[in-house]
Amino acid sequence: VTTGEVSNITQTTAQGSGNVTDDGGATVTERGVCWSTSHEPTIANSHAQAAQGGTGSFTVNMTGLSANTKYYVRAYAKNSAGVSYGYEVDFTTAQNVSAPTVTTNQVTNVTQNSATGGGTVTNDGGAPVTERGICWSTSHNPTTNGSHASSGTGTGTFTVNMTGLTSGTTYYVRAYAINSQGTS
Repeated sequence: VTTGEVSNITQTTAQGSGNVTDDGGATVTERGVCWSTSHEPTIANSHAQAAQGGTGSFTVNMTGLSANTKYYVRAYAKNSAGVSYGYEVDFTTAQNVSAPTVTTNQVTNVTQNSATGGGTVTNDGGAPVTERGICWSTSHNPTTNGSHASSGTGTGTFTVNMTGLTSGTTYYVRAYAINSQGTS
């Protein structure tokens, strides 16, 4: 039996494959893949059985995996003489992704119609921050649906100039950051 590549890797699932190239002179009654976080997994570890025995290629779904974890996988085939294993391959599950973490810094350089706002993206949430900036409004809790200005990508501290403000008006300002999981 040979072990194929692992595909369709998510945070908690993946698809393993194999190919039984020789039945060893007896009917292959079971075939599948086994996996573990330790080298050389066996059917005593987690394993998934293909729908049918016999020879040829097969794929199976591995479930119940942990995010951002390295696993070792081997295909196996069983006949009346015993169990054979393919070579070992490894893969790492996807990491858990969350919205980024961002804090709002103090507003500075306030004039009659402009001010400087900013923030700090302290954690990207496990995915690249594709946009960061500030949003402002005359109402509490402004969002990017209203007035906002961006200031690059990634983590770290940034500043943004707010222009077109009305003199003598109170504004509420929040920093924001966006990754594939959402906006914070």
